[in-house]
Amino acid sequence: MAKLAVPPLLVILVLLQSATRLPVAETSTADEEYMHRLAAATGAERLLGWKADSDPCNGSWVGVTCAPFDGNRIIQIDVRGLLRGGGTLPELDRQAGSLSHLRMLDLGDNNLTGPVPTLFLDRLLTLRLDGNAFSGLPHSFFHGMPELHYFSISDNPRLEEWGLWSDLLSLTELRVFNASNANINGTLQVFLGNLGAFPALAEVSLARNRLTGVVPEKLVSQSIAKLDLSSNGLSGSINFINNLASSITDLRLDHNHFSGPFPADLSGLYLLSVFSVAHNRLTGVVPPSLARVWRLSWVSVSDNLLQGPVPELPDSVKTDFAEAAVKGSFCRLDVHGPCDQETSSLLSVAAAFHYPEILAVSWRRDDPCDGWLGIHCGDGDGGGGGRNKVTGVNLSRLGLNGTIDPAFASLLYLEAIILAGNNLTGTVPASILQMPSLRVLDVSNNALEGTVLSVRHDVLILADGNRGGLNVTAIAASGSFSSSRFQLSEATTPFLTFAAVFVALFGY
Repeated sequence: MAKLAVPPLLVILVLLQSATRLPVAETSTADEEYMHRLAAATGAERLLGWKADSDPCNGSWVGVTCAPFDGNRIIQIDVRGLLRGGGTLPELDRQAGSLSHLRMLDLGDNNLTGPVPTLFLDRLLTLRLDGNAFSGLPHSFFHGMPELHYFSISDNPRLEEWGLWSDLLSLTELRVFNASNANINGTLQVFLGNLGAFPALAEVSLARNRLTGVVPEKLVSQSIAKLDLSSNGLSGSINFINNLASSITDLRLDHNHFSGPFPADLSGLYLLSVFSVAHNRLTGVVPPSLARVWRLSWVSVSDNLLQGPVPELPDSVKTDFAEAAVKGSFCRLDVHGPCDQETSSLLSVAAAFHYPEILAVSWRRDDPCDGWLGIHCGDGDGGGGGRNKVTGVNLSRLGLNGTIDPAFASLLYLEAIILAGNNLTGTVPASILQMPSLRVLDVSNNALEGTVLSVRHDVLILADGNRGGLNVTAIAASGSFSSSRFQLSEATTPFLTFAAVFVALFGY
């Protein structure tokens, strides 16, 4: 009997008809049960039409996405800004596997209240909780989301204070961590001190919190493009910024308590576009190397203790330099160019002391004779051209660190240098002792070393008590020291203090 040939097209039609009769997979019982509780707790029944007797994967649940080829499990919930009535989040049933296939959860901008429940969501990639009024996070909150890429909880000011603790280190796939205005306290040591745990981390926003302490020296990253630590209570140096040079584009450190000078070379930050360090306690000059960061678009440095010339940047870069200059940060108000020669010399001196804040507070604008701490001025030898000249520097017992800069020698009318009682190291530059106007050099009670050579007979040198073993050779051969301004007997010289020398020279 001959076999009946069945046309291939007919076979295809029969198969398609059979497929249409297959039952649609129902939503996981665990997912459905949780979604009904979520609908009741957040008001989504009324606001979004999440009906209590309906299937969340039937296509009518706004913001809910399911995977029909993955057991019809819920993989995405995006209700940002749709639950304005508030509400709370119910606890997940871990044993039942509620939402265990969820990839994205966006509950942002909904004014949700109450504590955030523990989320055991092994497949979750994105979690957005920002713009709510949550009251707290559970202990070890991040342990339940090992695949998390994106986390945001910014603008939750009612959260109970929480810290960036070790459970964060479990987020090895983390790319974005946004937690500004989220009532975070403590330090950055665990989170930013272990960036090796986050090889792909690209964005960190922790602005407007209560973070304190220093930024860890171990903050080294080749991936972070945006770092916002503004409006906290952070302190210490900003030298860590060069550790981000290969990737950083947006760096905001303003409104903290950072202090000390800028790193000397910023040219390695070649991707940097936004740089804000305003409202800190930074000292010293803005390094000229900033002009070689060619992608800059915005620089903010106002309300610091900066000194020196106005930085010269391309016209395309927006800055607040004019505001900073008005407040005394630079030596000139609205003109680029170098500072006065004596100002420049004294700033070089301050640089060798690491730009201490005690000097930066006082050493403002471009006239050292206008009340600068420790600076005495006079008319020099009468050739001052109508402007007083620096004739004495008394920076004794100010807790200064660093070294003695040869720039002292460029102060042509300087008669007395008093640096006693600090923590200065290194040697005394020979050029200082060759200054024709110098009468007194007091460097006693520091940690200086080496030997002061070729001591002139008309210069009084006080160098006792240096822990580094400083030696002075060829002190005046005569039995007494004399100068045109005052005389000291051989008996008096050993007991002479920095204060007595200054009083003898300048009358105060």
